[in-house]
Amino acid sequence: MKVVRFGIGLTLLSQGILGYGVATHSVEGADLLWNAFRFRSNFNAPLNADFGWAAEENEAPALTYDKPFRIRIQVTALKSPPEGHILGLEYRWGKHDWMPVGFSDFPYPGYASPILSVVSTQAYAHGEETEQRLGSPEVNFEEGAGLNGRSLTPVWRGQGETFEWEWPLVIRRFSDGPTFGEDGTVFYLRVVDATGRPLSNLGPIPLSLTAPSGHLGGTFVETPGRLGPYQGEKGDLYFFMEPSETDNRLMAVKSSDFGRSWREVDGSGRPMADDLEGVASVRTGSTIHLIHQVSEAVFYHAFEIGSSQTGSGSWLVDSQSIAMHEAPPTQATGITARSDGSLVAVYCGARRLYLQVRSPDGNWGPALELDTDQTPSLSGPVLVSGKDDAVTLAYTGRDGRGFIRHVFPDGNLGERVVFSAKLGTLDAENGAILPLVPFSDSGETVVVYREQSGYLYERRFSSSGVLSDPVLVTPLTVITDAVDSEQVGADMVLHGDVIHLLFIESESRSIFHTQSGQPGVWSAPTPVVEGIQGSWVRGSVHQDTNGNPVYGFIYDAGSNGGSGFNRYFALPLGDRD
Repeated sequence: MKVVRFGIGLTLLSQGILGYGVATHSVEGADLLWNAFRFRSNFNAPLNADFGWAAEENEAPALTYDKPFRIRIQVTALKSPPEGHILGLEYRWGKHDWMPVGFSDFPYPGYASPILSVVSTQAYAHGEETEQRLGSPEVNFEEGAGLNGRSLTPVWRGQGETFEWEWPLVIRRFSDGPTFGEDGTVFYLRVVDATGRPLSNLGPIPLSLTAPSGHLGGTFVETPGRLGPYQGEKGDLYFFMEPSETDNRLMAVKSSDFGRSWREVDGSGRPMADDLEGVASVRTGSTIHLIHQVSEAVFYHAFEIGSSQTGSGSWLVDSQSIAMHEAPPTQATGITARSDGSLVAVYCGARRLYLQVRSPDGNWGPALELDTDQTPSLSGPVLVSGKDDAVTLAYTGRDGRGFIRHVFPDGNLGERVVFSAKLGTLDAENGAILPLVPFSDSGETVVVYREQSGYLYERRFSSSGVLSDPVLVTPLTVITDAVDSEQVGADMVLHGDVIHLLFIESESRSIFHTQSGQPGVWSAPTPVVEGIQGSWVRGSVHQDTNGNPVYGFIYDAGSNGGSGFNRYFALPLGDRD
């Protein structure tokens, strides 16, 4: 870890010998001297606490993307002009010019997500007075203040007096643009006056940024369906998400080191359609097919996973419009593939669901409205292909019922069967069904759903349309609609003959795991990721660096619908055969 020591008049720094080329400096006629600074890594420490520091005084620490921190500075006023003083911060990185550090909150930014910004904090009130924590105790100290959700200090006056100010800040991995912060990128931070003139004495502070292992950042897309991660033939993992809450475009991110680090791939080919209110995906060979619903339209995209022949992965189809419709109360989509390469997609209308088929040669057929003459209004579709290319489709009704049926290859629909009448009637409960799991040999499909009580139940739907009795999956309640996503916080996959299920427990918001090797029998849930405010989770079975199977999943650790909390974790499933 590179640590740079600053000090007034240090010859080594003025000559740039310690790296970064940062120096103490002076500004002719300056009214203010920048005496000292110190960074806090404990974001929740009280304003005047003498703990939680990231480094010693006048040392530049290495910092972590998407982890808020604080900087405290000490300034001496040499003069006191009639208009007083105002202080702010500026930053520079890469080849960019110096830019002011404005306010944009974290994790939910509000209106914009710059790569570096002032944020708000619960640690102290805006304007709370500072006590001296920096510099020489011999100075004539006068209270400054802690800033909270504000980028500029209030007007202050003083001559021959020393003040301290503290800002809460964050540097984002993904930000509007989209912009991506590479590991090892150095950001320079300086203090300026109201005219934008840098303060005397200390040069810009170099901050080296990295992301912790498994960190993605960015924002989850809203979906009841699958998003991956999908694994290519070289072991690379691919996932689909948004760069930030305020730049909600679809992007593919890739990990070439089995989930430790992630970055966007083929950003130049990124789909044009944004507003990712409902997204689902399915894989056929090396192609990932995605269906994407906005308020009054449905788009189809396709992405090719990279191979030794095709490289790192690329977008194949950009925002192909397949339907226009009246806006539904909740945007939700599902998609699956048949063995002949055709796709079956389902999406929401104002009251009904629409089913649409894409032929193997890429042509979309007409949309079929489901349950046209029946009640209630419908939402929350999930679907999966099974034995003999029969598709199992499950969906929710606005009267609290859940339905399940088959869609056969000839286009005929099986009987609509009620699997629950207790799903709830609120918009928040529309997405009550987990991704479905099919058993290819028996033709049976496992459906797990959340009832209004918060409990998960399992039923099995046979190829002949018969439902098993409901079985309680876990005695713990499961969160739904964590951040206006209108979906249950759980995921389910099949490995061999064993179903593995992850869920976000509603009280702790931690992620738990349970599994079932025979119908109706589930293991006691065990915590997998704790100490978070979990919101979303989606995963798949793939291989780790040793070729062993894992349930690798990406989860939102607590963004509150904002950005910066997407992370990857791999749950081992045993040694490879």
